[in-house]
Formats: sequence, structure tokens, C-alpha cells
Amino acid sequence: MKSLLKDKNSKCCNGDSDNGSEPKDCLEKWEKEHKDECNRYNEEKAMTDKDKEAYDNSLAWETKLEGWCELIEKTDEKVKLVGTELDFLLEQVGTVCVKSKCTYEVLEKLTCLVKTIFDCLQTYDDSEPGLKKKIENLKDLINCLKDISDKEKADIITCIEVYEEKIKAICDCQEAVLEKLLETLKCATLLWAYICGELGLENKLIGIQKVFNGETVETPEEDCGPEMPDTAPGYPCDHKAAKPMPEFPIKAADSTDMSPKGNAYYVKVKTELKTAEDTTKMLKDKWVVSKKISDKTLSKKNGLNEAIEAAKALKKN
Repeated sequence: MKSLLKDKNSKCCNGDSDNGSEPKDCLEKWEKEHKDECNRYNEEKAMTDKDKEAYDNSLAWETKLEGWCELIEKTDEKVKLVGTELDFLLEQVGTVCVKSKCTYEVLEKLTCLVKTIFDCLQTYDDSEPGLKKKIENLKDLINCLKDISDKEKADIITCIEVYEEKIKAICDCQEAVLEKLLETLKCATLLWAYICGELGLENKLIGIQKVFNGETVETPEEDCGPEMPDTAPGYPCDHKAAKPMPEFPIKAADSTDMSPKGNAYYVKVKTELKTAEDTTKMLKDKWVVSKKISDKTLSKKNGLNEAIEAAKALKKN
């Protein structure tokens, strides 16, 4: 082996070639091949690293999109649960509305009835005296009777006065009773207005339900002062700007991975995820092929290096 390596006329390395430019010494040829393989490996390694970086970046983006999709789909499930609870709450609020309306109507009739009773006791027009005035007139008429004794008159008036005191007692509580009734009627009215009125809880819940169902909700126009120019930064660049209202439903019932349907954001993220998955797979395959090539060159380079080291060791001996 040692003599073979030192023999420059040996054709063990270059075969039967008589090309004068080719080295005749095996060690010299191996060193030249090793240098070429080192240069080739450096180029292939740079390409492999570039392919690996592209694959890693694509995989990181795919992972991020997967997280976003998972968060969106979990949010969609929560929205559906909220919608179910909202339907139940609306049903209960509807029952309250029916009951509160009936209560208001009954209290209104009761107030009118009690007011009518008190009106029968009071005199508002001399042509139609109330019961209280009629009792006073009856006492005067009894005192004017001539065919009965004063004792009999006194006995009759005594009986009438007992009744008159009760009537006066009822008249004295008129203001307090009517105030309580009107206050109760007011509370019933406010209860109905806050829950079932135009700006009540029921309408607000119906508005939320429409938003969750993706229906158009009409909102009253508000005077917010001068309009901001279109060039003004919006949310989230401007933390003072209003956050845009999310679009519902997030995910349509017939949505699939191959054909995502729903709001624009969901469709965009889902579509980008599919593109990222395809891109990541393509870049991974490209990186694997590139790595196989560079690994093959590395193996050849290492083999030559070992042969050169062994040859140098023999030459020294």
C-alpha cells in the first residue's frame, strides 16, 4: 500500500488515462477530489440550510394558523351555547312580559274602580252630590220633620252619624290609598317598560340574538361630531378607535375543511391554513431531497478525508 501511494507512475487512481494534467499520485488526486467535494458540500449545505429555514418558517406559520383555527372553532361552539341559553332566557322574558302586562292591566282597572268608589263619596258638582253630602242633607231633612218627637229624631240621627263616621273615615284614607295604588301601577308600568318596552331587555336580547344569527340589526344614528378622515388609523393601530363588531355566525353549518364557509375572517384563516399545509409539505419534501444530496456529498467528503489521513500516516512511516 505504502509503495503504491508513493509510485507516481501507478495508474491505480486514474485508470489507464494518459492525460498529463491528471495527478498520478493517489494522495494528490484524493486531496484534489476532497477539495472539490468540500466546495460542493458547502454549496449543497447552504442550499439545504436555506430549504430547512423555509420549511421551519412555513411550519411555524402553519402552527400559528392551526392555533387560530382552533380558537375560532372553540369560540364558535361557545357562541352556539350562548345562543341556546339566549333562546331560553328570551322564552322566560316573554313569560314575564305577558305576566307584567296582565298585572299592569289589572292594577289599572283596580285603580279606576277604587277611584270610582271614592268619587261616589265625594261631591265635585252640586248637581250631583256625593254620599257624604247626601248624609248631611238627610240629617237636615230629619231635623225638619214635624210629625215625630225630638227624641225619635235624635235616635235616627245617632244611627246615621255612626254610618257617617265610617264614610268620613273612608274618605280620609282616599289620598293614601290612591297614592299607594298609583305607585304600584307606576312600578308595574316601569317593569313592563324596562323588560318589554321598545328599549327594554326583551328587545335588546332579540337584537343580540339577531347578531348571533347573522341577521341585520338596525341601529339608531348618533351624532358623533365631525367624521374622521378615511386616512385615520383604525383599530388596533389606534387604541381609541372602536373595535369592529365580530361577524356571526362564525362557522356555517355546511362548512368543511375543503370548503370553509362562514364569516370572512374564518374563511380567510381556514383557506390560508390549507395553503400553509400544502406549502409546508412541499418545502419539507424539498428539504429532505436536498439533505439527502448534501449528506451523500458529506459522506463522500468524510471518506476521502479518512483516506487522506490514512495515506499521510503511511507516508510518514
